[in-house]
Parts: sequence; C-alpha cells; structure tokens
Amino acid sequence: MRKIVIASGVWNLGLGALMLCPALDRAIWLWLPNPFWGYLLCAFLWFTSVVLFLAARNLRARASFVYWEAFLRYAAAILMLTIGPAQIGPWAYFVGITDALWGLSYTFGLPCFLETTHRALLCDEVPAAP
Repeated sequence: MRKIVIASGVWNLGLGALMLCPALDRAIWLWLPNPFWGYLLCAFLWFTSVVLFLAARNLRARASFVYWEAFLRYAAAILMLTIGPAQIGPWAYFVGITDALWGLSYTFGLPCFLETTHRALLCDEVPAAP
C-alpha cells in the first residue's frame, strides 16, 4: 500500500509539471484555457504529492489523509469524465479513469492493509499496530 501511495504522489508530481508548460500542453492536446489555471492546478497537485509522500512514511498514523484524498480523486474523476473532455481535451478521459482507480485503491486498500474500518479512517481513529 505504501508503494501505491508513493506512486500516486509521483503521478501528481508529473501532472503538475505538465501544467507548468503551456506550449507542451498544446502539443499533447491538452487545452487549458489560460496558463493561470495550469499554474493553480500545479500548486494543488504538488501539495497533494507532498501530503501523500509524508503519509507514506508513516501510513498507519497518517492514513486518514490518504483516505480523504480518495474523495478528491472521485471529484476529479467525475469532473474529468463528464465536462473535462470539452474543457481540456481528450486527456481528461485518461486522467479521470486514473483518478477513479487511485481513489478506489485508497478506499478499499487502506482498510485491508491497516486492518481497520472505513469509519476509523474517516475519523482519524486508526488504532496502533496490532
């Protein structure tokens, strides 16, 4: 599970870096309406990357951050798969599906890996290691 959390943080770093170069965006058919939005997305993605990296260092103590990140992933997936293609281009489908998969891996992987409940993860009440 730690590797999955780290991989998703690396994914966010890569997406954020992509948002920094508007010329590259056009080359891969990503249509951001204004560089401002790309820079804002980059900051958000890099912040979540740091949260995921720090959480992976002590997953039991910080699992709730990752669990709540799943809800961000679901929101991003819904937006990307519905209005995303018209707003930013065909890459929205790929990013939306990927976000949904990251979210599902957090939602169902964390309780199994940590042997805890969804409620404990939601309320930041994950017990110490058994």
